[in-house]
Amino acid sequence: METEGQRIDRERLERFIINNSLVSVMNNTKWEKLRALMLNEAEKQPSWKCRYLRGEFDENQSWEFDWYYHLSGFKAIEWLDINPRKAERRGQLFNDKIIDYSEYFCNLLKSNNIPFSIEGGNIRVWGYTWPGKSINFV
Repeated sequence: METEGQRIDRERLERFIINNSLVSVMNNTKWEKLRALMLNEAEKQPSWKCRYLRGEFDENQSWEFDWYYHLSGFKAIEWLDINPRKAERRGQLFNDKIIDYSEYFCNLLKSNNIPFSIEGGNIRVWGYTWPGKSINFV
């Protein structure tokens, strides 16, 4: 059962979505599917960061690796970026080896009907789109 504060926050978010004519691209089922897919890919270590609808986005925020406990509040996510690259440490004398799993993750999302685009080398899963904003879904 939600608290009074949670109810007020939910209603405020719903009004924000309606007032801005946002179009939902994902639903809870698809977000849970995305979480499950990424949890199954722990060896590839996909990391993420997201922008919430009513929050400020900090470009310098660190990438998050915890898909289970830290990814929540699906209804409020505008978009979520997945970093498809993994750095393997090779010691102090050598630069890390970067492994790019972009193609693998793109195919995984396509096969599971999760809408995404490529933004700045990252895979962006969209929760909502804004009116008049053109997104090149892959």
